[in-house]
Amino acid sequence: MRTIGFFLAGLLALSATVSAITPSGSDFQQLQGNFLVQLQATPAFKALSSSEFGSHLLETITTLLQTGGTFDEVIKLLEELKNNLETEQLADNSDFTTAKASIEGDIKLNREKAAKAVQEYGDATIQVKNLIVAINDLRGKLRNHKKQLKSILDQRKSLEASNAEEQREFAKRNGEQRQVIEVLGTLITDLTNKVLNAQGSLSLVEQKQLFDQIDKIGGQSPISVLVDLTSTFDQNTVRLIIGKLERLREAIKATLAADEANHEKSVATFKAMIEKLQELEDDIRNDEEKSKVQLKSSENAKISETERKATNELLEKQSNTAREASEAQLEVATDNYESRTADRSRSIAIITQVIQLLKASEQEQQAPAAL
Repeated sequence: MRTIGFFLAGLLALSATVSAITPSGSDFQQLQGNFLVQLQATPAFKALSSSEFGSHLLETITTLLQTGGTFDEVIKLLEELKNNLETEQLADNSDFTTAKASIEGDIKLNREKAAKAVQEYGDATIQVKNLIVAINDLRGKLRNHKKQLKSILDQRKSLEASNAEEQREFAKRNGEQRQVIEVLGTLITDLTNKVLNAQGSLSLVEQKQLFDQIDKIGGQSPISVLVDLTSTFDQNTVRLIIGKLERLREAIKATLAADEANHEKSVATFKAMIEKLQELEDDIRNDEEKSKVQLKSSENAKISETERKATNELLEKQSNTAREASEAQLEVATDNYESRTADRSRSIAIITQVIQLLKASEQEQQAPAAL
């Protein structure tokens, strides 16, 4: 309200100037005095006097008129004061509108930031929960990989042990069968050459040699029984023995061939199973490496998402604090603006009423003079 103070001071300054240049005749002074008495007796004057500004303004105008100021001069100054107040109000309206728009923009921005932070916090929370599940699944998968690899290792060891045992048994069995075949060949040859071809019988020494050969494959074998069928070793008996020995040799050869064929299949099966286990192991180890990479990535992502949660939680608080501060600022600015506007409106209304009173009083003062 500095403008009003300046203009009131201007009114007082004008009163001094007017007093210096206005005639001080008793008629003029009496006329002004009568006017002030009449003005002060009106209801409007009394209403204005009830406000501090109106009382002060009327007091100043009364002083101005009592010191020789004219109605036109006072009215002109009051109208100028009114115009200045209206201009000041327009400027204040513009400034407040600009300031309000700026503050409301800050409020909107911080509200949007807070809303986005809430959304980001929620998204990060979901991601952390999902990553915890994924991490637990991957750790379980890695534990399962270890169990699978141990199972494969156990199977490999078991297969290798079984294969080694089978190899030993086959080598022993194969050696024994070949030895039997070899002994049978020797027996057949000796019986043929020394009995059939010689058309005689074996001497005691040759019989001992023959039984020594039989002992190589076991004294209680069917061969020894065949030989024991006769002690004379005549040609007919020898032919019978040779025939049985040849059939026995062929049967053992067939058994040996079948056993070797089965052994080859068993070796091939063993190798295939080992290769299959190796492929399975390679697949599991590859999957294990991928799981380790995924686990590390998930753990890093969990750390990142946890940090995102904390960052957005803080951002939400900061945004809400800034918004609340802006809202408080806007409230204070609005209250001050409305207070200034109300003060100016009251002042303009008072000045308008004073001008109306002055004009009315001036007309009443001029009416008797016209008569």
